[in-house]
Amino acid sequence: MNFKELLSQLEERLGSHQFPVNPAATTIKNIFEGSPLHHDTMTGLARAIYVSNACRRLTDPVNLDKTLQALAPIRQEALRSTATDVDLYRVLDDLGAALNEIFADTKAPIKSIPPIRRSAEIILLSAYRRQRYLKSLA
Repeated sequence: MNFKELLSQLEERLGSHQFPVNPAATTIKNIFEGSPLHHDTMTGLARAIYVSNACRRLTDPVNLDKTLQALAPIRQEALRSTATDVDLYRVLDDLGAALNEIFADTKAPIKSIPPIRRSAEIILLSAYRRQRYLKSLA
């Protein structure tokens, strides 16, 4: 997996409001299409992953260990800060879980998992609609 694919996977898993990846990006400077929700943290994280994996281009490969090493100091700084909001705390936790899932998916052989079919109970609303009438006090 390369750097750009990793960010695209993170965009898919965490949402484009967290990682608005520019599909036409050619350098790290224009990797984001817009402004991420937590701009400073996410741009710092993208740069840290890029540097930690010794990337020279967006198509250079990345690995899990170096990516998590880049995430650790940023996460620690955010957790120790008194200005960290709940959303950033959750995003950093979700980010670690997403990274583990993304890299686990690339290592595991692709298996065809059949979809789970669940039946649902259908409740007819027509009986309840008849009972609900507004009574006028006039």
